[in-house]
Amino acid sequence: MRKQIHDNPIDHGCSCALSRGTWRRVGAKLACAGACALMAGQLLLPSVALAADWVNVGGTQYDAGAAAGDEAGTWSWDGANDMKLNGYDGGSIGAKGNLAIGVTGTNTVTADAGQSAIAVKNGNLAITGDGTLNATAQNDVITASGDGRTGGDVTISGVSVNATASGAAENVAGIRATAGSVTIDKGADVKIEAKSAEGSWRPMEIICGIHADNIPNRHAAQEGEQEEPDSAYEHGGDVTVDGASLSIKTGDASWASMCINTFGIKKNTLMKIVNGADVTLSAGSAASLSAGISSRSQAGAVWMLVEKSNLTSRSLSAASGIDADRNQSFGIMAEANTRFETPRIQIFKSKIEASGATAGIYAINRNGANATLYHAAMIDLRGNAMITTPTDGAVRDVKKVVDTGQWPSSQSGQVIGVAGSSSISDIVGSAEVAHDVAIDFGDGQEPDPTPDPEPAPEPDPMPNPEQKPDLKPVDKDAKTTKTVTTKTAAGAKNASGALAATGDSAATTAAALGIAGASVIGAGFVASKRHNR
Repeated sequence: MRKQIHDNPIDHGCSCALSRGTWRRVGAKLACAGACALMAGQLLLPSVALAADWVNVGGTQYDAGAAAGDEAGTWSWDGANDMKLNGYDGGSIGAKGNLAIGVTGTNTVTADAGQSAIAVKNGNLAITGDGTLNATAQNDVITASGDGRTGGDVTISGVSVNATASGAAENVAGIRATAGSVTIDKGADVKIEAKSAEGSWRPMEIICGIHADNIPNRHAAQEGEQEEPDSAYEHGGDVTVDGASLSIKTGDASWASMCINTFGIKKNTLMKIVNGADVTLSAGSAASLSAGISSRSQAGAVWMLVEKSNLTSRSLSAASGIDADRNQSFGIMAEANTRFETPRIQIFKSKIEASGATAGIYAINRNGANATLYHAAMIDLRGNAMITTPTDGAVRDVKKVVDTGQWPSSQSGQVIGVAGSSSISDIVGSAEVAHDVAIDFGDGQEPDPTPDPEPAPEPDPMPNPEQKPDLKPVDKDAKTTKTVTTKTAAGAKNASGALAATGDSAATTAAALGIAGASVIGAGFVASKRHNR
């Protein structure tokens, strides 16, 4: 059976993987060095910034080429990719192409039924400034979509954002990056509530606070082009919270409720909470999966890094009356599917609280049944990190050679459990698994300079640890337009004319990237070799 998530048909085993075999048999023909090099190149290469073809504000479309705005000055657009909000209180905002929104003062965006509050298609969305943005929609609130190679990124820097998804759609998200990634940084304060509609007779099917994947619209990877059914897309599926505050609460759902959900197909995914970030997550109950953080990859690795930050991640008890094998609940869960690399959750100089009815913290690497176990996924506690709950808690190995469930698989990984050294074959219902976990790093001082018995470099769990540039891609089918009134501001040029003005610099940049790409790919190959030892 296939589930429909925003026009992206995805197998149940892909969209909400469980701790028993939920991977259908997949061909893991992933060349690690090549994939790592390709991902490094995509992350490092700056993209050519293209102006938006149009913006839509409150149901009226404005074409590129001339400035537009309202008489009160609550919003303005430069006719390219720069928009300003200052006291705006109105309907949805949408764009095709890159859009940077600068926020001053208090602003409110309220979407009509079936629309997102802010949506960008075929571009990147950046929301910055020192003001406050309140955004409300029945379905996805803030969203961007890409083609799997560029665009689709949502970046929130410095600004305060309050996003509320009221849940009148089958699947809802506070922030959704389709074939893109989400970054919250530079002191931003983001609060997300995603819930079921009031008075609804049943909860929504899938509720996410933040969702990021590398899967473009299944019907067309780009406008006018048909996507190959088995294509692999290298961009998207990462979430970063860097020196910022994030609070998410998700409601009950009939299938899955996840505060942060990252997913990749034939791609490594990265989840980072770093540099003094303060993250609080509370997921509702669900019949299949409830998780504060759920990071997964099919035919790829998962890396999660929590460094010098505070993280509280809880999921409510699983719904009653459902088979525990299907109904699972995690505070933090990382599920990979790679034969070449070692997926991991790495924790360094951070305070963690994680609770789940199935497990507090769990990392697993799966492969097809009757096959040799892949590299075990790791829970890697660095520096002087220590498990304070449960008392005498330990990182325990999880190994099962064959799982004969609906989607047979073998699994190899780790879970935080009670004291012990034996491997756990099945975490579901196991008394050896910790449901409430706390990790601390003592007095918070720097670790003793004396090297560990097996010295390790500073936390760098990813073959490609390089950061993406500050350009924030974005792409998604914008849902913000009503019955649109098309209007071109006086003296406006057409969209092609506006883009032509940037053609020379774009061509120069593209040529320079050709040279930079070779060195980046080389660096990615070396990094991948180092981490595969």
